Amino acid sequence: MTDVVVLCTRNRPEEVTRCLASIAAQVALPQHVLVVDSSDDDATRRAVHSELVGWPAGSRLEHVPSRPALTHQRAVGLARTQADIVHFVDDDVDLDPGYFAAVGAIFGAQPDVLGVGGYVTNRAAWRVRRIDTWFGLDSRREGAVLASGRNVPVRTRPDAPIDVDWLSGCAMSYRRAALELEPPDESYPFEGEDVQLSHRVRRHGRLVVTPEASLVHHESDAGRIAGAAQVQAELATRHRRVVAAGSGLSPRAFWLSAYAQLVKYSVSGVLTMSRRRIEIARGTARAMRLARLPASVTPIDASAAD
Repeated sequence: MTDVVVLCTRNRPEEVTRCLASIAAQVALPQHVLVVDSSDDDATRRAVHSELVGWPAGSRLEHVPSRPALTHQRAVGLARTQADIVHFVDDDVDLDPGYFAAVGAIFGAQPDVLGVGGYVTNRAAWRVRRIDTWFGLDSRREGAVLASGRNVPVRTRPDAPIDVDWLSGCAMSYRRAALELEPPDESYPFEGEDVQLSHRVRRHGRLVVTPEASLVHHESDAGRIAGAAQVQAELATRHRRVVAAGSGLSPRAFWLSAYAQLVKYSVSGVLTMSRRRIEIARGTARAMRLARLPASVTPIDASAAD
């Protein structure tokens, strides 16, 4: 199988340089690496060109300019290649040297697997609270997409590859045939686009997260929305995902989770005087109002980085 890396970036030349170093060190390097760049200046282009000297033989590194919006950049990268396997990798990750070898082994051995995700080794410890499971805000089933549309990450390193409902956009790989059936949806410009894409692919076959494909996700602050704006974007796109035709999710469960989230963070924010929790409550309230507006209303600037 042929494969390609599509690395989407915006105004993060240092992160791109570090990510490319981890790609160049792979024991099974993809034949083509595309850096799809929507930066405001040429710093990233120059960083990519500096990597061309000494880039490993048998692989081609290419810089491709694009307008902003993550799903558009993914589509640009997809259109530039006909490789059998497409690896979408964020610019702020470091991949273990065996990452692509582990992903390729899954695709080679299991034809019914349409998508493979890596295991993020630096996720913060998280306690799943029973009350959150009651209201559709969390689950002990890792890698799940709940009826409320909430997506649960794989937090604990599994002993073997596990089936999941969605893949994290920081490092997710697909068969091209699956992406031809379910291409990136550019109406989801950034927040939640990975869940929206992978959950659609899941209708046609299996998705797997394998511990052998490990990585560190640094979650760069450059260009990343935060606070109330991030919460607002997440809840708004989650609502769209839930009400979409064929989603199999529950609008009733969504609204139960949204009200629970609003009450939880409003009360805890006031009691603890936590600015972060108050921001979560504020973003939740805004998104709940927007969920009742026509779909043509776009609450967040589509040029924001993931």
